[in-house]
Amino acid sequence: MENYPNIELQNLLYELWENHFEDVPRKNLVIVKYGKFSKGRLGSIKWCKDLKGIKQIYKYFEEEHKIQDDKRITLIILTRYFTLDGIPNYVIKTTLAHELVHYTHGFHSPLPQIYTYPHQGSLVKKELKKRGLGEEYKLADEWIKKYWDKIIKEQKKQKFL
Repeated sequence: MENYPNIELQNLLYELWENHFEDVPRKNLVIVKYGKFSKGRLGSIKWCKDLKGIKQIYKYFEEEHKIQDDKRITLIILTRYFTLDGIPNYVIKTTLAHELVHYTHGFHSPLPQIYTYPHQGSLVKKELKKRGLGEEYKLADEWIKKYWDKIIKEQKKQKFL
């Protein structure tokens, strides 16, 4: 997996799991990758229905996939805007942690689904706080409110130059 193009994301996922979600069993393969340039959806989590969409990256995980209890694959996708210079690591980290909260609550994971809706009652924010990520979440939220639109506008302007 060392040559995996998104190795820093995968390592961040493992670091989050070990330091903040250590009580959450990982019963299936979870892959993180960058998706499209998305302004409104910073991250998402879904079941990977087939290998067609991840064929190029699956080869890095094939051996790990073989030893998983559950053979389904969970795919976490972060906006490609996160690859731009100037995006603080805590924004990427808390977005990935946000998706890991959904996994923890049984959304697109083999774990039992414990809530009806993934965002009901600010439960993601509460869960991040409980897991020691409250300050970083607050910083990320403030940064996004202050700079996100500027980053998007600047990127779009660069596209047309």
